[in-house]
Amino acid sequence: MRSGRFFTALVILGLWMTFSLMLADRQIVINTSPSVKPGLYWRVDESLRVGTIIDFRIPPMARAYVHERTGHFGQHWYILKPIAAGPGERINTLGRWLYINGRKMARIYTHDEKDRRLPHWRADCVLGPQEYFVYSNRIWNSFDSRYYGPISQKQISAVRVPLLTW
Repeated sequence: MRSGRFFTALVILGLWMTFSLMLADRQIVINTSPSVKPGLYWRVDESLRVGTIIDFRIPPMARAYVHERTGHFGQHWYILKPIAAGPGERINTLGRWLYINGRKMARIYTHDEKDRRLPHWRADCVLGPQEYFVYSNRIWNSFDSRYYGPISQKQISAVRVPLLTW
């Protein structure tokens, strides 16, 4: 009976240590934002393309808004979003709507649901060779590239796939 408990304790300890190591080096991340399904996301070695979910540090243009919203500048925080456009694709955010390759995608809001002013990246351009535009249509108020601009490949921390969502 004691050896069974000892073995169970060792298995639990091993699983806890493994899970801790995976979280420590960001193999697995927890997403709580509704713009991508909340859950656990695994780091994978995949190429960057439209539809791929990536994580990246909060861009400098977004930090003042994040600070106003949370009280933190978020220098060490990450955002998880799907890629909506990549190199060579045209983005237009000059008006009230986001256009990707001439296709109307989503409204661009000036204020959030608590009437805080949102940053607004304004451009009509073709993305450069290592630029990606992230956008989520899962919720109307996704905080994405409409507000802080394209993400460079250097800013991308990892490509993610859902491991477990809720």
